[in-house]
Amino acid sequence: MFPLWAMNLDNKKLWWDNAGMFSAVVKALLVLTALTPIALVYAWVAISEGYNFTALWLLIASCILVSSCWGILKIAHSQIEEFDFEYESVEPADQENISFILLYLSPLFLDKMANVNLNVLIPGLIVYGLLIATSYTFQYNPLISLMGWHFYKVSSKEKVTYVLLTQRKLKNVDAVRKVGQLTGYMLLDLTR
Repeated sequence: MFPLWAMNLDNKKLWWDNAGMFSAVVKALLVLTALTPIALVYAWVAISEGYNFTALWLLIASCILVSSCWGILKIAHSQIEEFDFEYESVEPADQENISFILLYLSPLFLDKMANVNLNVLIPGLIVYGLLIATSYTFQYNPLISLMGWHFYKVSSKEKVTYVLLTQRKLKNVDAVRKVGQLTGYMLLDLTR
């Protein structure tokens, strides 16, 4: 795992692709941050069964992932190109995070921590990560929601649907006017 603090944060190619959207490195890191709650649940199970060393490493990894997620959002908010955006409709999309709950709680269903089958767990997490990274669902990251951000589906005047990431609770279509484009279909609220 490559921590955010070890990266050259001034390297624009690290953060942005040629179209001014998140690079593949940043997208991959955001997918990893979505796994943080799983690591925390595994740490809980490990502590309860006396695997303190395993729990320590899981907690350290979780802290690195949380700080990486926070750093990515902070840097994106300050460096992304801003443009005007008008949309016709808005609806909450936070409910997508609910689908992650079963995956996050799955370690609690283990009989014993020693019974974890790494031959199933590791390939399963790799497949999960690849599916999330290559689909348009990677932005539904419960860790981002825990940081106070909300996801909304917004439709542009051209009838294209985007996911808008904002810290506001939107009640009408006039609340957000300035955005930055994080990915092909994900926007960041930059309205001040």
